[in-house]
Amino acid sequence: MSITAQGLVARIDRLPPSRFHIQVLIIAGLSLFFDTLDTAVTGFAFAAFRTEWNLGPLALGVTSAIGLSGYLLGSLLVGFAADRFGRKAVMTWSLGLYSLFSASRALAPGIEVFCLLNFFTWIFVGMESCVVPPYLAELWPSRLRGRFNGWMMAFFAIGIALSPVWALLLIPTVGWRWTLALTFPFALLIGLMRSFLPESPRWLMSQGRTEEAERIVASIEAQVARSNGGTLPPVVAIPVPVTRPVSRREIVAPAVLPVTIMLWMVWFTEYGVLYTFQSVLPTLLAMDGFSIVRSTEFTVVIFSGFIPGYIGAGYFLDLVGRKYWLMICFAGIGISSTLFGLANTPVTIMACAWFTAFFLGNGSTCIYTYTPELYPTEIRTTAMGMASAWGRVGGILLLLAFGIFAVLHGRLALFLVSDGLLIASIIVVALVGPNTKGKTLEATSAARDVAASPKGIEAPAE
Repeated sequence: MSITAQGLVARIDRLPPSRFHIQVLIIAGLSLFFDTLDTAVTGFAFAAFRTEWNLGPLALGVTSAIGLSGYLLGSLLVGFAADRFGRKAVMTWSLGLYSLFSASRALAPGIEVFCLLNFFTWIFVGMESCVVPPYLAELWPSRLRGRFNGWMMAFFAIGIALSPVWALLLIPTVGWRWTLALTFPFALLIGLMRSFLPESPRWLMSQGRTEEAERIVASIEAQVARSNGGTLPPVVAIPVPVTRPVSRREIVAPAVLPVTIMLWMVWFTEYGVLYTFQSVLPTLLAMDGFSIVRSTEFTVVIFSGFIPGYIGAGYFLDLVGRKYWLMICFAGIGISSTLFGLANTPVTIMACAWFTAFFLGNGSTCIYTYTPELYPTEIRTTAMGMASAWGRVGGILLLLAFGIFAVLHGRLALFLVSDGLLIASIIVVALVGPNTKGKTLEATSAARDVAASPKGIEAPAE
């Protein structure tokens, strides 16, 4: 990395939190709210058009699987696009295409057309969820990255928590078609607002466009200075490691393969458990004898646990560190979900499920923060997309496991299966997880050049 590029990194890293950072967070993060809201509301819409189109459980299961397959494909494609064409461009047009396909589902004459449109909708949902975190990570100071990521993930949490309310208010009133279509104007507006966001200076530097990166950093500094009384902290030299050209093969290169496998495993576990919990919670409550209305009320309260989980994680990530907080979160998920499986009264069921949602939200924020930190800018989004894809695979497989274990052996059996995955993930993170607390992206991603050891790859100290 050149001296100029080192200076630009130092200038980004010394900036205090400001109106600029909040504006970027809101404009980029609001789409995550609509992505999550759309995904969850689609599940409620299934119940409505099941009767309209006379569909059985198999057809609904296939529809869900097709949508999740689109999400997986989008997660894989986004990295190649964003690392090649830039973060801003991919964020802007992926949200626009998502808006178009999402709204077009409201016009579907039958389940076949709906499945096709839903597949494309979820491709762009998958792209959205994987390009925003690396983009924001590249703009935020390292000392605040965990905290800001917590606020970013809050958009996911609010979307999850509001989805039952949105569905209950709109589907009985205007029908499932309008319920799906009404997210279109909001998402399109956010897409237009994104055209005013700056490109990632780090990505520009990785492409050799240093002068353009310099102009963007200078503009950011001017905005931050205006909102902070006209002064900025002094630039402190950051000893950025000397790097070599990288390719996508670096993701599975021998030196970093243990960390890559570790990340794939924690994504598989976190989102396998999270998707299953979100998808089957109303069914589990119904299996306990609760009515549909009562189950929905319980679900709203339980899903509210995601909000403090997503937001609060940001503070603990900067305080404790990504590696150690991830291990604590997975332990919390395992304990609370197992107690949920054993609970037999309304109060204990709700309390244990709430804490399960709380720790799942924490874990999600943690891996969204941790993953972009472990790869260089040139392949950061590709690596993020590949890891995220394993999360979708986990969701598919654990949803299948639900049908085998929960239906035949009770809900406790399902959570015992997830406990095994959580314990294995904790062990792997403890053995090979790098410690990235307080380090710049350039320092943490330099771990790719360090051979793995039994103690794991440690990101170089600053």
